[in-house]
Amino acid sequence: MSLRVQALGLCRWNYPSAPGAFQRDAKGGLAAIRADLYDPARLELRLFYLEHVVLPPLRAQTDPDFTVILLMGDRLPGEARGRVLNLIADIPQIRPVFAPEGQPHQEICRRVMQESREGDARAVAEFRIDDDDAVAVDFIERTRDMFTRIKALFRSGGKLALDFNRGYILRTEHDGITLQPVTTRYWTPALVVYQRPQSDQSLLDFNHAQMWKRIPTVTFPKVPMYLRGAHGGNDSSVAHSPHNAEEAWHDEAKLPQTLHERFAFDLPGAQAAWLRLLHGG
Repeated sequence: MSLRVQALGLCRWNYPSAPGAFQRDAKGGLAAIRADLYDPARLELRLFYLEHVVLPPLRAQTDPDFTVILLMGDRLPGEARGRVLNLIADIPQIRPVFAPEGQPHQEICRRVMQESREGDARAVAEFRIDDDDAVAVDFIERTRDMFTRIKALFRSGGKLALDFNRGYILRTEHDGITLQPVTTRYWTPALVVYQRPQSDQSLLDFNHAQMWKRIPTVTFPKVPMYLRGAHGGNDSSVAHSPHNAEEAWHDEAKLPQTLHERFAFDLPGAQAAWLRLLHGG
């Protein structure tokens, strides 16, 4: 076995899984879920986040050795499919997967992750980016560096979680984009699970909020490491009502600079694009 730590991520982009996976699942079975996910207005919102939030920091990673599986449905409408493929064309680390729709959510996610593991890696660092979230530009670099510092914990059981727990809630609202700094507990953005590649479990087999009950965990609150999107289409309300927000570390005057340096995020450009989308421009 090599000493390599493989960095492997998953971004589920509008994949219509079997009913029951999400709180906001539409009534009416898979057809209703598909209609909801493929609604043109919803697709435009997700394309906005993909272009302006999700992809820029992946493109700018200080350690380019990673893979992100972009999981989509095989019936994704052609125009949206073409736009997604065009947006990711210059990021070879992103692997688009168009899977048959209607599969149980955890099963399809586990399968695509396990199929992408390197069997001779020392550990696989799995992470998950929702389709409206982002990780910092040094996320991959810090994920590998932190493993060298805490690997003794990993050796004891073959599983270990790392919670980069400082970031921003990015809200897209009728008057523009706002950001709220937060320090949180076990939110999905920038949450890493280290496992052995032979494990029969994957990241989504662990409830992120309850992960600390099952495996050793380490938190890292020193620098902002994620953006979490908040809008009317969220499955969870936690981003709208964070229960443990901490804003003392935030410097409002340096916000555009911080967002650019930490997330390759162009706040003025995203603001303009968001307002154009809202007003049909």
